Amino acid sequence: MTSARPARADGLLDGINVREEAVYSLFSSKTRDALTGLRTTSETESYGTKTNVRLNYSLLPKLHLNAGGTYEKDFSNLSADPIDLETNVTRFRPYGWLTLRDPVLGASVGYDLADETVKSSGRPETSLTRETYNAHLEWKPIELPWTQVRYTRTSVEDEPNVTLDNRQDLVFLKSEYLYKGLNAYYAGTYLTTTDELRDLGSTQWSHEGKLLYAITFLADRIALTTDHRIRFTDVTTDVPLRVTGLEQTVEVALVPARGLSSLDDTPADTPLDSTPALIDGNTTVSASATLNIGSDRGLAGDFTRRNVGLEFRPPAAVNRLHVSVDVPALPSNENLPSDISSSFLWEIYTSRDNSTWTLHATVVGSFGPFVRRFELTFPTVTANFIKAVTRPLSGGVIGTTNSSDARYRTIVITEVQAFADRAAPPGVGKQRISQTLRTHNLDVRAALFRSPSLYYQFNADYQELELDDDVQERYAISNGLFFTHRFNPVLSTNVNTSIEFGREREEPRTAALYYASLAATPLPTLTDSLVFSGNQQRVGSATARSHSIVLYNTAQLYRGLDASLNLGAALTSDEEGGRVLSRRRDLYVNVGTSITPHPTFATTVYYLGRLSNLSGSNLGRTRDTTDHRLDLSASFTPVRTLVLSAATSIVAETDRDTTTTQNYGVSWAPFPDGTLQFSVFYAENRLPEELTSRIIQPVVRWYVNARRRSYLEANYQLNTTEAASIKTDSQVVSARLTIDF
Repeated sequence: MTSARPARADGLLDGINVREEAVYSLFSSKTRDALTGLRTTSETESYGTKTNVRLNYSLLPKLHLNAGGTYEKDFSNLSADPIDLETNVTRFRPYGWLTLRDPVLGASVGYDLADETVKSSGRPETSLTRETYNAHLEWKPIELPWTQVRYTRTSVEDEPNVTLDNRQDLVFLKSEYLYKGLNAYYAGTYLTTTDELRDLGSTQWSHEGKLLYAITFLADRIALTTDHRIRFTDVTTDVPLRVTGLEQTVEVALVPARGLSSLDDTPADTPLDSTPALIDGNTTVSASATLNIGSDRGLAGDFTRRNVGLEFRPPAAVNRLHVSVDVPALPSNENLPSDISSSFLWEIYTSRDNSTWTLHATVVGSFGPFVRRFELTFPTVTANFIKAVTRPLSGGVIGTTNSSDARYRTIVITEVQAFADRAAPPGVGKQRISQTLRTHNLDVRAALFRSPSLYYQFNADYQELELDDDVQERYAISNGLFFTHRFNPVLSTNVNTSIEFGREREEPRTAALYYASLAATPLPTLTDSLVFSGNQQRVGSATARSHSIVLYNTAQLYRGLDASLNLGAALTSDEEGGRVLSRRRDLYVNVGTSITPHPTFATTVYYLGRLSNLSGSNLGRTRDTTDHRLDLSASFTPVRTLVLSAATSIVAETDRDTTTTQNYGVSWAPFPDGTLQFSVFYAENRLPEELTSRIIQPVVRWYVNARRRSYLEANYQLNTTEAASIKTDSQVVSARLTIDF
């Protein structure tokens, strides 16, 4: 006898989820200039509703339907003497996907529409509409090449058609074969773009092939890897002869050698780390957990700059970067509001060696209504390395949208892409632009001894970039020895040296690199290491040298008490034709401690002192400079519902005023597990140039049911900013009702 199987609700209605939201906010701002006595006030009252419907339903065991849509209506009234502006915004975003999921054969078709209509008092109604059709086929046979084909048609237009009416068709084909150490890959792209208003068009073909093979033999004593790639891009533009005085610009995607990133507040002199995920083509997955520029970091007092960049070999001319982001808390058919996206300030830096960076431009990135990415446009620059730098979203950014909302606490950078605009001459019909990049690499490692470890590495790299009729070549050949040995449980060493020669920028290039370290661990809680490293490279008549020696010491003095002491010296120089252009000598000391006397309390102290001597013909005279930086931070959590934090940073540099930055924060949530929740957040930031900001924000939330999806929330935020003679008081009162069915 078998028991009856429980009944399962598997109807269509069980796959439907409906969420209703109603939002009201009142934003007011008062600014007073003590010098002029000028006072300005503004007030924005807004309210709106949003309906979101989602359907997830399995039509068959392997056939799934995912459909839904969002309808949003927002009303706002801006009052700022002499302006009185009423604005109504309507957003409608339906979508639908039909997906076949099978281990061997997968397919999907989809459609989505994004329509935004804006009506402001005294202005005609305008609308912006994007329609997208998608089709995707994927075939994964066993022991055969994996193949995928994707087709996308996108049309974007405004109403009335005065500025925008574009059509774009994209076909993407990728096939990849993996067999033991062999990886063969092909990717092709066909893209057509049509501007219906200007009767302009362009067609782009892109082909990329890769052949990689890796093998080990002689009992794994020899490892060989060879990597060959070719990428061909062809762009054809069509400018009718009847169109005169019009120059069409074609955006050409650039192929970087590496993606790079770091967290650092001194972007002018700190190298970036390799981050392959920044250039893997995936714009929806975080490249690194540390690359969060959301308010979660700012509210925690972490305003360390996020650096994301690219390396080009050979140097490339760039005038635009696309920085894609993911906002996990937002539905896929929603985007960052303008008061959030426009608050980010981006600095563009360039470098030739990933060590010394030069500020090129400062821009506010544009953020499109449909794609989650910042578009950073700046004057064209040619560089080996380029990066964009910004700080996390400040908790004090307020406007018609309350940035303290948890939806904007996580904004992670997923991808960085570089582009160059190339102009086609006007009035000459069809124009063609082609670009071919070839790279060939051979890497051989041979283990000469296993104990101690000694191996030889040979690396040969060749690159050829062909832009129309201009051909640029670069090659490098490297021979190196790498030695690693542990003498006993206490002492170990690591030594390597390499000789490189090749050709770069039409000039011969030679380089010598070395690295040596001696590490000692006399106690489990004490580690010391002495590192000596440097390189000397010559390109044509230019010579660059860099040498450094650093003593690293780390110790756990007591449980909960850690300390570090680093002492170092560095010498760098640049010469041209026997003439010293610049020479720099640095001596520095770095001390840090971390004290955690109790799990509820933690504090850190960090000090960096540097003495520099600069000389050379570029400088004109010899200069001695000193830099001192002291960072202090502490956090206290007496109970899990209360968090107190404080941080200060003092920076003193030669010929500059001493700057002090202070951050204080209090967060209190007395009932975190109840249906009625109350929290208070307070933060105070004291920044250089007499800039001070204070934020106080109480929030009350009541969960309507036990599922904790439907709630009523009331929020108040007071932000006071003082800068020299100007004081601004801003307030936001908001309420939100969310009902989830």
